[in-house]
Amino acid sequence: MTGALKYCSYGIFLIAILSVIISPVLAGDKYSSGEMVLTAGIGGSNELQIGEKTQIIVTIANSGLINMKFVNTGTITPDYLPTTALSLSALLEGGDSPVQVSSDPQILGDVKSGTVVQAPFVITVPESAKAGCYQLPLTLKYKYMDEATQNGLDEIQYSFKEEEQTLSIPITLRKSVRLGINSIDSGDLYVGGDGHILVNVSNIGSDDGKNTVFYLEPVGKGPIAPYQDSVYLGDFPVKSSANLSYKVSVASNADPSIQYPLTLQAVYTDYQGLTAESDKKSVSAGFRPKISFTIGNQQNNINSGGEGVITVPYTNTGSDTIYNAQAGITIVDPFTSEDDQAYLGTMKPGDTAVAKFKLNVNSGSTSKQYALDSEIRYTDENLTEFVSDPVKVPVMVTDSNGNLMMIGGIILLIVIIGGGFFYLRRRHHN
Repeated sequence: MTGALKYCSYGIFLIAILSVIISPVLAGDKYSSGEMVLTAGIGGSNELQIGEKTQIIVTIANSGLINMKFVNTGTITPDYLPTTALSLSALLEGGDSPVQVSSDPQILGDVKSGTVVQAPFVITVPESAKAGCYQLPLTLKYKYMDEATQNGLDEIQYSFKEEEQTLSIPITLRKSVRLGINSIDSGDLYVGGDGHILVNVSNIGSDDGKNTVFYLEPVGKGPIAPYQDSVYLGDFPVKSSANLSYKVSVASNADPSIQYPLTLQAVYTDYQGLTAESDKKSVSAGFRPKISFTIGNQQNNINSGGEGVITVPYTNTGSDTIYNAQAGITIVDPFTSEDDQAYLGTMKPGDTAVAKFKLNVNSGSTSKQYALDSEIRYTDENLTEFVSDPVKVPVMVTDSNGNLMMIGGIILLIVIIGGGFFYLRRRHHN
C-alpha cells in the first residue's frame, strides 16, 4: 500500500468515526400491531314513542389498543397510530325497522383511541309502526395507518387502508299518549285577580291512556299560580279530546302585554299497565289589565270640629263592564265615620257613578287639604271578585273659628247698615 493510499484510508476511517460521534442519537417508537375497536349506542333512553319525530344522539367510542411497541435508536415516531380512526363518518339507517332516518352521514373527523364522539340523527316513527324492539344499522367508514416505513434518518412513508364496519343500534318503540293542544282560553283573567285557564286537548298518540291526570305548571317564576295544578280525567282514548279547567291567580305586578309560558303533561297508565308520562307540551296564557278608575274634580269642604257629606264621582276607565261595584274610603285621623261604604252597581266602560260618604272632623284639626284612599270592590261576569288600585279623594278641612268670625262680621255689618238706614228714614220724616 502506497503512502498516499494509506493516508487516504486513515482519513476515511477517521471521518466515519467522527460522523458517529458528531451525529445525534435518534430514538423513536415503532408499533408492530394495533387493534381498532369501535362501539356505539344511544346516549340516554333508547325508547322512542310511536308517532313522534325526534333527534337521537348516537355515541361512538374508540377503545383500540396497541399490542406491541418497540423503542429503537434511529427510529422516527410515526405521526399516526394504527388505533386512530381517520376521517370517521357515521350513517344511521332504518334497516328492517319501521322508523325513518332523515339525517345525512355525520362526519366526525379523526377519533383516537380512548375518545368518545357523538353523532345526532333525526328519526321519525310513523303512526302505523308497531311497538317492539328493533335494530338500526350504523355504518362506520374510516381509514387507519396500516404501515409506516422509515427511509433514512429523516423520512417516513405511510400506508393507509380504508375500512367499513356496520354496528347494530337497538331501539324500542312504545305506544304512548301524545298531546295536541286545540285551544287555550284565559279570557277571564285579570292582573291581580283569580280566574281560569281552559285547555282543550286531544290524544294524538298511539296508546289509550287510563287513569289519566293532566298537570299544568308555570315555567320559571311567572305571575300565574295555579290553585290546583292537576285535573283527573280517567280514560283518554286515542283521537279523543277533553276540556280541562285550572283555577289560577295572577300577581298584581304582572304585565298584561306578555304571554306567560306554561307546560301541560299527562301522567297515565299505559298499555302494559305501567305508569307513563307524555312529553311536556308548551302552552301560554295572557290576561287583561286590571280595571282602573278615576274620580272627578269634586271640591269637598268640611269644617274642623264639624261633620259633612262628601261627594265622589267614580269613572270606569277600563275596557270591561264591572258588576256589584262598591266604593269604600279609608278613614284616618282627623276623620271619623260610620258611613265609609257606598254602592255603585253595574258600570260599563266610561260610566260614572257617584258615591256619598258622611265624615266627621275632630275639633282643632289643622286647616288644609287631606287625601283619603279609596278602593272599589267589584265582580266580573263570572262573579270573580276584584279590588281596584287605590285612588286619592281630596277633602278640604276649613277653620271653624274663622268661619264664625266671618259670619259674625257679616251680621254686624247688616245691623250697622240697617240701623243707619232706619236713622236716615226717621230724620227724613221729622
